[in-house]
Amino acid sequence: MKRILSLVAIPFALVGLGGCALLSPGAAAPEPQTAPVPAPAPVAAPSPEAPTAPEAAKPEPPAVTPGAYSEQIALDPEQRDVFLAATRDSEARNLRPLTVATQVVAGLNYDFRCVSEDGRRRYAVIIHRPLPQTGEPPRVVSLRELSATD
Repeated sequence: MKRILSLVAIPFALVGLGGCALLSPGAAAPEPQTAPVPAPAPVAAPSPEAPTAPEAAKPEPPAVTPGAYSEQIALDPEQRDVFLAATRDSEARNLRPLTVATQVVAGLNYDFRCVSEDGRRRYAVIIHRPLPQTGEPPRVVSLRELSATD
């Protein structure tokens, strides 16, 4: 059995609606609907405990230049061990390290600030610790006495 499709003429106004309107006698075109507009949310007044913009802004830490030494800081036990291992057979073995700065290279450079045994002279001892896979121990690269202004 064959079905015959019949084409019904659709009024031009309904084509604009995508043909979604019901085609029944006496049916009026649907009213366009608008979405309700939400009311703006009330803005709460800032609480007295909340910091204001200038107080909330924190100063940014100084930028570290790649390849530069860090700031001088107090030694940790690992850094003390590096100093002792590197200075065992060096003129620096009698110095007492106070602070250290580090620099990342192919390994790690340490800039130790030290004092002599009598505490009258200050020194900078640069130690290089190669990458672990090399198997090489840390070694003193430079030893220099610091002036009063350093």
